[in-house]
Amino acid sequence: MRQQHTRGARPSPLQIAPPGNTPSAARPAIDAMTPDELRAWNGSTRAALQKKMARERAYLDYRARRGTSTPTDEAYEADQLLEADLLDMLDEFERHVALMDA
Repeated sequence: MRQQHTRGARPSPLQIAPPGNTPSAARPAIDAMTPDELRAWNGSTRAALQKKMARERAYLDYRARRGTSTPTDEAYEADQLLEADLLDMLDEFERHVALMDA
């Protein structure tokens, strides 16, 4: 249900997320994870990033077919390069974790 405000009424204040519900709390610190936990986190992060890239690529391809381009499209194109670099970094990270087992 949509909240309606009367003239002069103040909206309710934003609620602050309690500790533990912030994005940085989504995983333990890297140095606190075991090699198995690191591999699982790396795999799920890679899969999520690849899905994100595929969604963006499909969107950009659709827009290109329609002959449409905006600054947002250009930003998404630049994001594709950043995301590819992050995938490379995750590959390097995985190799580093493998050395922890050796």
